[in-house]
Amino acid sequence: MYKEYGGYAGLALAAAAIVVGYAGRDSRRLFAEHGLGYALGIIGSLLILTLLLYPLRKRYRFLKFLGQLRNWFRVHMILGVVGPLAILYHSNFSFGSVNSTAAMIAMLLVAGSGLIGRFLYQKIHHGLFGRKANLKELLASVKLTTDGVGPAAQFVPNLLQILGDYDRKVLKPPKSLWQCITLPVALAFTTRSGYRRIVAQVAAQLEVQAQSSVAVAQHRDKLLQLVTTFVRDHLNRVRRVAAFVAYERLFALWHKVHLPFFYLLLLTAVVHVIAVHTYSI
Repeated sequence: MYKEYGGYAGLALAAAAIVVGYAGRDSRRLFAEHGLGYALGIIGSLLILTLLLYPLRKRYRFLKFLGQLRNWFRVHMILGVVGPLAILYHSNFSFGSVNSTAAMIAMLLVAGSGLIGRFLYQKIHHGLFGRKANLKELLASVKLTTDGVGPAAQFVPNLLQILGDYDRKVLKPPKSLWQCITLPVALAFTTRSGYRRIVAQVAAQLEVQAQSSVAVAQHRDKLLQLVTTFVRDHLNRVRRVAAFVAYERLFALWHKVHLPFFYLLLLTAVVHVIAVHTYSI
Protein backbone atom coordinates (compact mmCIF):
# COMPACT_ATOMS: atom_id res chain seq x y z
CA MET A 1 0.00 0.00 0.00
CA TYR A 2 2.79 2.44 0.93
CA LYS A 3 4.80 1.64 -2.18
CA GLU A 4 1.82 2.41 -4.38
CA TYR A 5 0.25 5.39 -2.62
CA GLY A 6 2.82 6.62 -0.10
CA GLY A 7 4.52 8.94 -2.57
CA TYR A 8 1.23 10.49 -3.68
CA ALA A 9 0.17 10.98 -0.08
CA GLY A 10 3.45 12.75 0.68
CA LEU A 11 3.09 15.04 -2.32
CA ALA A 12 -0.50 15.81 -1.29
CA LEU A 13 0.66 16.77 2.21
CA ALA A 14 3.42 18.95 0.75
CA ALA A 15 0.93 20.65 -1.57
CA ALA A 16 -1.37 21.29 1.39
CA ALA A 17 1.53 22.75 3.39
CA ILE A 18 2.34 25.08 0.48
CA VAL A 19 -1.27 26.25 0.18
CA VAL A 20 -1.57 26.86 3.93
CA GLY A 21 1.80 28.59 4.07
CA TYR A 22 1.09 30.87 1.14
CA ALA A 23 -2.40 31.75 2.38
CA GLY A 24 -1.13 32.74 5.85
CA ARG A 25 2.07 34.54 4.82
CA ASP A 26 0.71 37.99 5.70
CA SER A 27 -0.52 37.05 9.18
CA ARG A 28 2.49 34.96 10.16
CA ARG A 29 5.38 36.74 11.90
CA LEU A 30 8.21 34.73 10.39
CA PHE A 31 11.47 36.48 9.47
CA ALA A 32 14.36 35.05 7.47
CA GLU A 33 16.95 37.05 9.43
CA HIS A 34 16.33 35.58 12.89
CA GLY A 35 14.29 33.20 14.99
CA LEU A 36 12.35 30.31 13.53
CA GLY A 37 12.59 31.67 10.00
CA TYR A 38 16.39 31.72 10.19
CA ALA A 39 16.43 28.18 11.65
CA LEU A 40 14.23 26.92 8.82
CA GLY A 41 16.69 28.40 6.34
CA ILE A 42 19.55 26.45 7.91
CA ILE A 43 17.50 23.24 8.12
CA GLY A 44 16.30 23.53 4.54
CA SER A 45 19.81 24.22 3.25
CA LEU A 46 21.24 21.21 5.08
CA LEU A 47 18.47 18.96 3.79
CA ILE A 48 19.07 20.11 0.20
CA LEU A 49 22.80 19.63 0.64
CA THR A 50 22.12 16.09 1.87
CA LEU A 51 20.56 15.36 -1.54
CA LEU A 52 24.12 14.98 -2.82
CA LEU A 53 24.55 11.78 -0.84
CA TYR A 54 22.28 9.80 -3.18
CA PRO A 55 24.22 10.44 -6.42
CA LEU A 56 27.50 9.99 -4.52
CA ARG A 57 26.30 6.68 -3.04
CA LYS A 58 25.12 5.64 -6.50
CA ARG A 59 28.40 6.53 -8.20
CA TYR A 60 31.05 5.38 -5.72
CA ARG A 61 31.04 1.79 -4.48
CA PHE A 62 33.24 2.54 -1.46
CA LEU A 63 30.24 4.41 0.03
CA LYS A 64 28.31 1.15 0.20
CA PHE A 65 28.61 1.24 3.98
CA LEU A 66 26.12 4.14 4.01
CA GLY A 67 23.28 1.74 3.29
CA GLN A 68 21.22 0.35 0.44
CA LEU A 69 20.82 2.48 -2.65
CA ARG A 70 17.06 1.92 -2.60
CA ASN A 71 16.78 3.49 0.84
CA TRP A 72 18.88 6.47 -0.23
CA PHE A 73 16.58 6.92 -3.21
CA ARG A 74 13.63 7.19 -0.82
CA VAL A 75 15.54 9.67 1.32
CA HIS A 76 16.48 11.65 -1.80
CA MET A 77 12.85 12.00 -2.84
CA ILE A 78 11.64 12.93 0.64
CA LEU A 79 14.35 15.53 1.22
CA GLY A 80 13.77 16.88 -2.28
CA VAL A 81 10.32 17.93 -1.07
CA VAL A 82 10.88 18.72 2.61
CA GLY A 83 14.04 20.81 2.00
CA PRO A 84 12.46 23.25 -0.48
CA LEU A 85 9.35 23.38 1.71
CA ALA A 86 11.45 24.52 4.66
CA ILE A 87 13.08 27.18 2.47
CA LEU A 88 9.68 28.45 1.35
CA TYR A 89 8.66 28.94 4.97
CA HIS A 90 12.08 30.48 5.66
CA SER A 91 11.35 33.12 3.01
CA ASN A 92 7.70 33.35 4.10
CA PHE A 93 6.69 32.60 0.50
CA SER A 94 8.05 35.87 -0.83
CA PHE A 95 11.01 37.05 -2.87
CA GLY A 96 13.58 39.32 -1.30
CA SER A 97 16.86 40.70 -2.61
CA VAL A 98 18.37 39.80 -5.97
CA ASN A 99 20.60 37.07 -4.52
CA SER A 100 17.77 35.48 -2.50
CA THR A 101 15.44 35.63 -5.51
CA ALA A 102 18.06 33.90 -7.68
CA ALA A 103 18.49 31.17 -5.06
CA MET A 104 14.73 30.76 -4.76
CA ILE A 105 14.24 30.43 -8.52
CA ALA A 106 17.08 27.89 -8.75
CA MET A 107 15.54 25.89 -5.90
CA LEU A 108 12.12 25.87 -7.57
CA LEU A 109 13.73 24.70 -10.82
CA VAL A 110 15.42 21.83 -9.02
CA ALA A 111 12.27 20.86 -7.11
CA GLY A 112 10.11 21.05 -10.23
CA SER A 113 12.53 19.04 -12.36
CA GLY A 114 12.77 16.53 -9.50
CA LEU A 115 9.03 15.92 -9.63
CA ILE A 116 9.24 15.44 -13.40
CA GLY A 117 12.13 13.02 -12.91
CA ARG A 118 10.13 11.04 -10.35
CA PHE A 119 7.31 10.65 -12.88
CA LEU A 120 9.66 9.53 -15.66
CA TYR A 121 11.55 7.20 -13.33
CA GLN A 122 8.37 5.39 -12.36
CA LYS A 123 7.46 4.92 -16.01
CA ILE A 124 10.63 2.98 -16.84
CA HIS A 125 10.89 0.96 -13.64
CA HIS A 126 8.80 -1.80 -12.09
CA GLY A 127 7.17 0.48 -9.56
CA LEU A 128 8.76 3.47 -7.90
CA PHE A 129 11.30 1.38 -5.98
CA GLY A 130 11.57 -1.55 -8.39
CA ARG A 131 14.29 -2.54 -10.82
CA LYS A 132 14.59 -0.88 -14.19
CA ALA A 133 12.56 -2.44 -16.96
CA ASN A 134 14.15 -3.15 -20.32
CA LEU A 135 12.82 -3.10 -23.84
CA LYS A 136 13.64 -6.76 -24.49
CA GLU A 137 11.46 -8.10 -21.72
CA LEU A 138 8.64 -5.72 -22.59
CA LEU A 139 8.74 -6.88 -26.21
CA ALA A 140 8.70 -10.48 -25.01
CA SER A 141 5.53 -9.72 -23.05
CA VAL A 142 3.68 -8.77 -26.24
CA LYS A 143 4.90 -11.65 -28.37
CA LEU A 144 1.88 -13.11 -30.05
CA THR A 145 1.02 -16.80 -29.84
CA THR A 146 -2.15 -18.60 -30.74
CA ASP A 147 -2.36 -19.73 -27.12
CA GLY A 148 -3.32 -16.20 -26.19
CA VAL A 149 -6.46 -16.40 -28.30
CA GLY A 150 -7.20 -20.03 -27.68
CA PRO A 151 -9.96 -21.75 -29.72
CA ALA A 152 -11.18 -18.44 -31.10
CA ALA A 153 -8.12 -18.24 -33.38
CA GLN A 154 -9.59 -20.70 -35.87
CA PHE A 155 -12.71 -18.55 -36.25
CA VAL A 156 -10.77 -15.30 -36.72
CA PRO A 157 -7.88 -16.52 -38.88
CA ASN A 158 -6.49 -13.08 -39.72
CA LEU A 159 -6.54 -11.73 -36.16
CA LEU A 160 -2.79 -12.03 -35.74
CA GLN A 161 -2.26 -10.24 -39.04
CA ILE A 162 -4.57 -7.41 -37.96
CA LEU A 163 -2.71 -7.05 -34.67
CA GLY A 164 0.63 -7.26 -36.46
CA ASP A 165 -0.33 -4.35 -38.70
CA TYR A 166 -1.31 -2.36 -35.63
CA ASP A 167 1.95 -3.23 -33.85
CA ARG A 168 4.10 -2.06 -36.77
CA LYS A 169 2.21 1.22 -36.83
CA VAL A 170 2.43 1.90 -33.08
CA LEU A 171 5.94 0.64 -32.36
CA LYS A 172 7.68 3.18 -34.59
CA PRO A 173 10.22 4.91 -32.33
CA PRO A 174 9.79 8.67 -31.85
CA LYS A 175 12.21 10.75 -33.90
CA SER A 176 12.12 14.06 -32.05
CA LEU A 177 11.80 15.45 -28.54
CA TRP A 178 8.30 16.71 -29.30
CA GLN A 179 7.23 13.25 -30.43
CA CYS A 180 8.61 11.79 -27.18
CA ILE A 181 6.58 14.28 -25.14
CA THR A 182 3.33 13.82 -27.08
CA LEU A 183 3.62 10.08 -27.75
CA PRO A 184 2.04 8.81 -24.48
CA VAL A 185 -1.05 10.95 -25.02
CA ALA A 186 -1.23 10.05 -28.72
CA LEU A 187 -0.91 6.36 -27.84
CA ALA A 188 -3.91 6.58 -25.51
CA PHE A 189 -6.13 7.74 -28.40
CA THR A 190 -4.51 5.35 -30.89
CA THR A 191 -5.01 2.36 -28.61
CA ARG A 192 -8.67 3.14 -27.96
CA SER A 193 -9.47 3.73 -31.62
CA GLY A 194 -7.47 0.65 -32.62
CA TYR A 195 -9.28 -1.47 -30.05
CA ARG A 196 -12.70 -0.39 -31.31
CA ARG A 197 -11.70 -0.97 -34.94
CA ILE A 198 -10.20 -4.42 -34.32
CA VAL A 199 -13.13 -5.58 -32.16
CA ALA A 200 -15.55 -4.40 -34.84
CA GLN A 201 -13.65 -6.45 -37.44
CA VAL A 202 -13.66 -9.50 -35.19
CA ALA A 203 -17.39 -9.13 -34.50
CA ALA A 204 -18.09 -8.87 -38.24
CA GLN A 205 -16.06 -12.00 -38.98
CA LEU A 206 -17.80 -13.97 -36.24
CA GLU A 207 -21.15 -12.81 -37.59
CA VAL A 208 -20.24 -14.23 -41.01
CA GLN A 209 -18.97 -17.44 -39.44
CA ALA A 210 -22.16 -17.80 -37.39
CA GLN A 211 -24.26 -17.90 -40.56
CA SER A 212 -22.55 -21.07 -41.71
CA SER A 213 -21.65 -22.69 -38.40
CA VAL A 214 -24.06 -23.70 -35.67
CA ALA A 215 -21.24 -23.96 -33.12
CA VAL A 216 -20.12 -20.39 -33.79
CA ALA A 217 -23.71 -19.17 -33.63
CA GLN A 218 -24.17 -20.80 -30.21
CA HIS A 219 -20.89 -19.51 -28.74
CA ARG A 220 -20.46 -16.27 -30.65
CA ASP A 221 -20.77 -14.01 -27.60
CA LYS A 222 -18.30 -16.10 -25.61
CA LEU A 223 -15.82 -16.16 -28.49
CA LEU A 224 -16.15 -12.41 -28.95
CA GLN A 225 -15.55 -11.83 -25.23
CA LEU A 226 -12.48 -14.08 -25.34
CA VAL A 227 -11.00 -12.28 -28.33
CA THR A 228 -11.76 -8.78 -27.04
CA THR A 229 -10.06 -9.58 -23.72
CA PHE A 230 -7.02 -10.84 -25.58
CA VAL A 231 -6.96 -7.78 -27.88
CA ARG A 232 -7.33 -5.35 -24.98
CA ASP A 233 -4.47 -6.97 -23.08
CA HIS A 234 -2.25 -7.05 -26.14
CA LEU A 235 -2.86 -3.42 -27.12
CA ASN A 236 -2.12 -2.28 -23.56
CA ARG A 237 1.19 -4.16 -23.63
CA VAL A 238 2.10 -2.71 -27.01
CA ARG A 239 1.25 0.77 -25.77
CA ARG A 240 3.53 0.28 -22.77
CA VAL A 241 6.41 -0.78 -25.03
CA ALA A 242 5.95 2.22 -27.32
CA ALA A 243 5.66 4.62 -24.37
CA PHE A 244 8.68 3.04 -22.68
CA VAL A 245 10.93 4.11 -25.55
CA ALA A 246 9.70 7.70 -25.27
CA TYR A 247 9.95 7.82 -21.47
CA GLU A 248 13.46 6.34 -21.54
CA ARG A 249 14.68 9.03 -23.91
CA LEU A 250 13.01 11.76 -21.87
CA PHE A 251 14.58 10.41 -18.68
CA ALA A 252 18.04 10.45 -20.27
CA LEU A 253 17.49 14.07 -21.32
CA TRP A 254 16.16 14.93 -17.85
CA HIS A 255 19.40 13.67 -16.30
CA LYS A 256 21.37 16.15 -18.41
CA VAL A 257 19.16 19.05 -17.27
CA HIS A 258 18.55 18.23 -13.61
CA LEU A 259 22.20 18.11 -12.54
CA PRO A 260 23.11 21.57 -13.92
CA PHE A 261 20.03 22.94 -12.15
CA PHE A 262 21.32 21.48 -8.89
CA TYR A 263 24.78 22.98 -9.42
CA LEU A 264 23.10 26.32 -10.11
CA LEU A 265 21.19 25.96 -6.85
CA LEU A 266 24.39 25.30 -4.88
CA LEU A 267 26.09 28.33 -6.45
CA THR A 268 23.20 30.72 -5.82
CA ALA A 269 22.74 29.37 -2.28
CA VAL A 270 26.41 29.99 -1.45
CA VAL A 271 26.20 33.50 -2.89
CA HIS A 272 23.03 34.14 -0.90
CA VAL A 273 24.58 32.98 2.39
CA ILE A 274 27.73 35.07 1.83
CA ALA A 275 25.71 38.14 0.85
CA VAL A 276 23.43 37.86 3.89
CA HIS A 277 26.15 37.25 6.51
CA THR A 278 28.82 39.52 5.04
CA TYR A 279 26.89 42.38 3.48
CA SER A 280 23.47 41.94 5.15
CA ILE A 281 21.64 41.92 1.80
